[in-house]
Amino acid sequence: MATPPPDPTSDLPIQHLVLFRLAEDPGPEVEEEMRRQIVQWVGIPGLRRLRFGRDTLGRAEGYQFGLLTEFSDPATYAAYLAHPLHQSFLAWVLARSFDVIRFDYALTAQTSLREPAAG
Repeated sequence: MATPPPDPTSDLPIQHLVLFRLAEDPGPEVEEEMRRQIVQWVGIPGLRRLRFGRDTLGRAEGYQFGLLTEFSDPATYAAYLAHPLHQSFLAWVLARSFDVIRFDYALTAQTSLREPAAG
């Protein structure tokens, strides 16, 4: 069952988390290619936070990579989903039969329990 998109009438920031898993252990070339594509997203309007990494503690039920993005609001998140760089990455992921978990939520006083100190 598809998750409904965030309310596009809201102006709340959106946190978007994705976990990726391949049946076989991906070599370093897979991680490098993912990073190469993801780093191209820097500069997409409304993208406020972008993090990507490999599971280092082995507690992710076999998911090897994690992606965290944060968007200014649902409209910029929707624009990112349709952006050609994201669509290219999505096609690359789907062609490799990754298992993918996506999780999106609005950043509110209830979900932002501790923010980093302003630096």
